[in-house]
Amino acid sequence: MPAPTRERRPALLALGLVLVVGGALGSALVVHRSGDRVDVLVARHDIDPGARIEAEDLRVARVAADGAAVVPAEAIGNFVGTHATSRIPADTLVNRTMFLGGGVVPTDAAVVGVVLGPQQRPSEALRPGDVVRAFVVAEDGGATITGDPAGAVLLTAARVVAAGADGASGSDAISLLVPAERSAAVVAAAAAGQVAVARVAEGTRPDVDLVAG
Repeated sequence: MPAPTRERRPALLALGLVLVVGGALGSALVVHRSGDRVDVLVARHDIDPGARIEAEDLRVARVAADGAAVVPAEAIGNFVGTHATSRIPADTLVNRTMFLGGGVVPTDAAVVGVVLGPQQRPSEALRPGDVVRAFVVAEDGGATITGDPAGAVLLTAARVVAAGADGASGSDAISLLVPAERSAAVVAAAAAGQVAVARVAEGTRPDVDLVAG
């Protein structure tokens, strides 16, 4: 008697072939994507908040383009002259939200200079980009120029836009960006030497801030 014939299953064979081909294509795609790298900008070293960016502050790294918000290396010219909006650790992949271009004073703000003695500021020097809280103070419990009690908050949060030290006197001179409606009080208190400041937590939003120019 003739031997029984093996049942053929063409549909299963076709499905198996599709899976094999599909797996091969998927592997090829993974390999292709892993090799899809682009040149982007990273921080060459730690960058302080408010620091003005120079070309030497950034370097080029080759990374996989996986949809992350990165800056192409050829765009470096767009960032030279901008200011860091926060502290950027070394080797961080930078993106556009980390920088502020122009640094223009908004119409509802003013820049006020304040000279601070050693007892009126933190022991660690203030730097551009820091955010501080300002208080009105008076010597020996005397009256304040603003009429507020000594220790009253003059500015809840103000951006330091410039800072420098006078080695001879031991004083620091800083420029604060303040709301326009508070500028007269701050100027009066600063002229009387009745301003003291404390650095607040990094990332604190100031009452007013620079805008892109």
